[in-house]
Amino acid sequence: MNSRNNSKKSTQAVARLIAQSGGPVDYLRLSKLIYLADRKSIISRGIPIVGGTYFYMPKGPTISEFMDLVKLRNAPGWTETISPRFGNEIRLHGQPKFEVLSQSELSILDLVVAQHAQRTTEELVQWCHENCPEYEQVGAKERKPIKVESIMRAARKSERAIQKVIEEAHEIEELNALLS
Repeated sequence: MNSRNNSKKSTQAVARLIAQSGGPVDYLRLSKLIYLADRKSIISRGIPIVGGTYFYMPKGPTISEFMDLVKLRNAPGWTETISPRFGNEIRLHGQPKFEVLSQSELSILDLVVAQHAQRTTEELVQWCHENCPEYEQVGAKERKPIKVESIMRAARKSERAIQKVIEEAHEIEELNALLS
């Protein structure tokens, strides 16, 4: 079960990744970093940072909503904080705010950037292929969904732990539906 994407957190998480990277970031690299941050959060905390629909693609795993946000620039605070995509670069456009991200989420985002700072984008793509056991190779122009359960199984979480995360995700979705 995947969770709904939080577009405000997505804006702030992407801004944090760009800021921690020290400047403009390649679009493909950013798509890997945001996936890896969500993956790490799911494995360590049982919940994603930004959530959304995860996919296997030829260049590795990604979050569908991230791709939409870069293209449409319609998330809260996106146009004030993040520049339009220029070629393959995305950069900060204004002063980012991180008030909707918890300290543990900021720590995960910062750690993911630090862990991969020395890799080129192509090396990062290759690293994802080799180190994300849930990833399955797909053909050119193909994509295949990745379920949170697959991420947790790849991290060798117990079926009981996986079921607990699924139940909590359902409860959060129900609560969000009631509050909206």
